[in-house]
Amino acid sequence: MNETAVHISFALVHVSGKGNKAAMNKDLNGGFGTHDDYGNSLFSKILMRVKAKGIRLPVLSFAFLQGILKQKGFSVQYFENEIPLANVHFDVILLYGTIVDFKNENEHCLKLKEQFPNSKIGFFGPFPALMPHLFRTADFVILGEAEAFFMNEFISTFQLEGQVNVLSLTDMEELPLPDFTGFPVTSYSYHPILPYQPFLILQASKGCPYSCRFYCVYGKEQGAVIRQRSVKKVADDIVCLQKQFNIKAIQFRDPVFGLKKGYIEEFSEELIKRKLKIYWGIETRLDLLNEQNIDIMYNAGLRNINAGIETSDKIIAKRNKRLLVDESHQEKIIRYCKKKGINVSAFYIIGMEGDTELTVMNTIAYAKRLNTLTARFAVSTPYPGTGYYTQMQMQNRLLTDDFEQYGQFSLVFRHEHLSPVIVKKMLNKAYRIYYLRARFTAMFLMNTVRRKFSK
Repeated sequence: MNETAVHISFALVHVSGKGNKAAMNKDLNGGFGTHDDYGNSLFSKILMRVKAKGIRLPVLSFAFLQGILKQKGFSVQYFENEIPLANVHFDVILLYGTIVDFKNENEHCLKLKEQFPNSKIGFFGPFPALMPHLFRTADFVILGEAEAFFMNEFISTFQLEGQVNVLSLTDMEELPLPDFTGFPVTSYSYHPILPYQPFLILQASKGCPYSCRFYCVYGKEQGAVIRQRSVKKVADDIVCLQKQFNIKAIQFRDPVFGLKKGYIEEFSEELIKRKLKIYWGIETRLDLLNEQNIDIMYNAGLRNINAGIETSDKIIAKRNKRLLVDESHQEKIIRYCKKKGINVSAFYIIGMEGDTELTVMNTIAYAKRLNTLTARFAVSTPYPGTGYYTQMQMQNRLLTDDFEQYGQFSLVFRHEHLSPVIVKKMLNKAYRIYYLRARFTAMFLMNTVRRKFSK
């Protein structure tokens, strides 16, 4: 390391969504961010407000970066929902860029440049790495994983000019403890699916080998090779965060938790052995689960599973290169999770290639049949950097180049059967049909009562 490098001061600035985007979560969707928009009906607005109040997540990369930079001996301060004080000097200011809020993030960057004319200000994140030309307000954009760059390659601020190419990948085992110092930890939540606070997020692995990389931003951002953090390190992370913030729950942000054979069992056994009382949730494929590993995870504190169901139509799935879980296994696992007291959040996609109003309605009907605690209906979206986007581009089917519309709740390409207006109406209908049901209400109330008496 350069002798003078230890004197470099950093500001990490999390820009909140502007106006009606204040409730967006920028860590989700492979780091591209989400901003749910279910429509303009009264019910849609109420549902969006409930979700905005219940789900608020930090950007995990900021916490890992703060840990890395402090480990290197740098001075670091984190800012969220506030602008750094003008009378404090920072050599480097790092902003996180997203697809759902990049215009506002660029505006914020210009304000910071006025306030800190002598600082180097740059963007990082999966979206800026793919579309650096949209972040020209900054002095530099990091093209690759910022954690890997500052852990392995950063020597001096002279490197922070223009497009900074990252030559390495993040070694999950070498990452230090994510440092949430300065984060408004008590404000983060994941209601109703993991309703315990204080709440934080962690990551045990990067990478996903499944074929849906053609559509999924995780595949482009993290690659197909699984990079795993050891069970001991992840358990250490939990212990430290409990000591520091008294956290009660953690949602893991792995693209697919438990891909390494035996990891689920080994991790659960480690938590049990250490007698750690922590509630946790994962996102995974249901075909990686069985009654035995669900039992051990439940005993170790698992209380939520996010699962991509996507569609009930096998023909649509095949056309869209989606590998569906066997339906009977899927339903068996969901029933078993409900019996154990593990919440399941199911994700569905409408407007895929070949979809019609009938196939969408069939998917909504299947969602009702599964009757999970939450259901998220989103619109098929060709994200920049994916094969899906390239295909739409080559076929001249993209309807807009305003990337803030690429938020999973608007149809941004010319569909063979469905118009943007029809898709919006069906999206609104999906949420209304799903949540305004006596069966859902009964299940939700039963879940609430069971949680209250199980404490």
